[in-house]
Amino acid sequence: MDPVEDPAGDDADRGPVAVDLGLCKACGICIELCPDSVFDRDQFGQPVVARPDDCSQCLICELHCPDFAIEVRRRRPRAKAEPAEADAPALTQGDIVTATRGVAESQGGWPHDGEEG
Repeated sequence: MDPVEDPAGDDADRGPVAVDLGLCKACGICIELCPDSVFDRDQFGQPVVARPDDCSQCLICELHCPDFAIEVRRRRPRAKAEPAEADAPALTQGDIVTATRGVAESQGGWPHDGEEG
C-alpha cells in the first residue's frame, strides 16, 4: 500500500482501519456505509479515520471500496469457540451402514454388492 492515513503511525500499534490515499478516489462510499461513523472527510474530500476506537471491524468499508483502498485489521485475536457437547451418542460405522442400507437397496443395492474384491 502507498502512503496510508493511519493516526497511530507505529506498525505495532496501528489502528484497525487504514486508507491508502494513493488508491482512494474520494468517492465517499466508506463514509456513507460505515455503521460506526469512523470516517470524516479531509479538506480534499478523502476519508480520514477520525474515530478508530469506534470501529467494529465489520468490513463494510473494505468490502465496498471500489478502489481497494481500505484495509481493516484485527485488533486482537478472536477466541476460538469451544466445540459444543453433543447430547446424542456418537455414531459408529455400523450405525451409518444400518441407517443407509434401505436407501442403497431402494436404488438397486450398493455399487460393489456381490463383487469379490
